Amino acid sequence: MRVLIWLGALSPLVYTVLRFSVEFHPHVLHDVLLLIESYIHMILTKIPTDPFKFLSDLAGNSALWLLALTLLVTPLRSYLGINLLKYRRLLGLFAFFYALIHALMFIGIDQQFDLFGVQHEVITKPFIAFGMGAFIILLLMALTSSKKLFAKFRSWHKLVYIGVVLIAIHYLMSHKTVTLTHITVVGTLFSLLALRLVKR
Repeated sequence: MRVLIWLGALSPLVYTVLRFSVEFHPHVLHDVLLLIESYIHMILTKIPTDPFKFLSDLAGNSALWLLALTLLVTPLRSYLGINLLKYRRLLGLFAFFYALIHALMFIGIDQQFDLFGVQHEVITKPFIAFGMGAFIILLLMALTSSKKLFAKFRSWHKLVYIGVVLIAIHYLMSHKTVTLTHITVVGTLFSLLALRLVKR
């Protein structure tokens, strides 16, 4: 299971490499990718028109879905008797890993580590403020995720509920138009929260 988690969690990085190495694809691989794209909604045979947005969105979405999988661990044990608790920390750390990439792209590339610029963006753009708030919560959880620190700061990890709400708002506000897909994503997050809160 641990190997599957690593492979799944690192697949967005593999996807990125394929997207940005299109010119180096062997012809056979290129033909295979074209065949895959005719059945699966993904584009591996052309470089993104906006690389920064592509990477930022990929990192953010990867963090969101890995966090959703982390939230799913408790309901699986409570309702189905499937105990995957020993993998929850690994999933959570991968979620933080992609959230860190997402945040660093904004701070380092978009704002070029200009802390005053970052502060201005956070103050003037609410969706960035919500995103930063969620990132700080994930950072605190990652730093206190070891067995020793988790036992000491267990109550801090309840902040995940606030973090998920902030992530949902950040996710919705980052899109100019909210579609059924976006609502479904947020609904999935809130459903997982509800399943965690309602004890069976």
